[in-house]
Amino acid sequence: MTILIVEKTEDNFKLIADTLAEYYPMSTLGHCRSVQETLAWLAVNDGVSIGFFEVELADGLSFEVFQEINPGFPVVFMSAYDKYLSQAMPYQAIDYLRKPIEKAELVRILDKYEALSKHFVMQARNNEALSNNNGNPAKERLIVKKGTNYYVMPAIDIAFIYTEARVVFLIDKTGDRYIVEKNLSELELELSGRQFFRANRKFIVSIDAIKSFKPSFKGKIAIELMHLSKAEVSISQENAAQFKRWIEG
Repeated sequence: MTILIVEKTEDNFKLIADTLAEYYPMSTLGHCRSVQETLAWLAVNDGVSIGFFEVELADGLSFEVFQEINPGFPVVFMSAYDKYLSQAMPYQAIDYLRKPIEKAELVRILDKYEALSKHFVMQARNNEALSNNNGNPAKERLIVKKGTNYYVMPAIDIAFIYTEARVVFLIDKTGDRYIVEKNLSELELELSGRQFFRANRKFIVSIDAIKSFKPSFKGKIAIELMHLSKAEVSISQENAAQFKRWIEG
């Protein structure tokens, strides 16, 4: 996952980058400070998942980037002023962040982006099913790492995948742990939606790894997984209905 941050202030860039590293530990960050630098960066880089764009840059407004080219990814605009809000909306804006930036607001926006992404992922999967799976097929295996060695892991042998300390780990059905050099959003797109479910921003679980589940606090669902002795994995109230439909097949 590639994320572009267009921000001229180093403190603001560091706050955004640190928050993204917690949320998407395997992501790649691009950093630009001006309109011209951003245009040059986008000319040689593609596949951006989301951008954070300060409006007022040293050589103009960041809107000029979108007037020059159509990057084609969702954007969060950032400014100390409300006056640019109406200008931002036509340029693929999913939110408008008022400065000074606070981490809680960044997390809110990332949760919003995840919810939107999940919606479109599910829509794409539904469309794929309706078209007799003429889209990209789900991956049948992943490349995983243990120590310095790489292994081929069949998807049917995966119990669950999770993030911890900015690293993505995979637990197989025997309980062995491996490292995956991708983030959860990428894996969610690649793995079968019938076999795997994105429980929350830290876990993707296989239906075969679920030992039991039960209602939890405020409409959430707690699931117990094989080979996980710690606290149960929680599914939010917003995703509870979707989880029930998924687990029933």
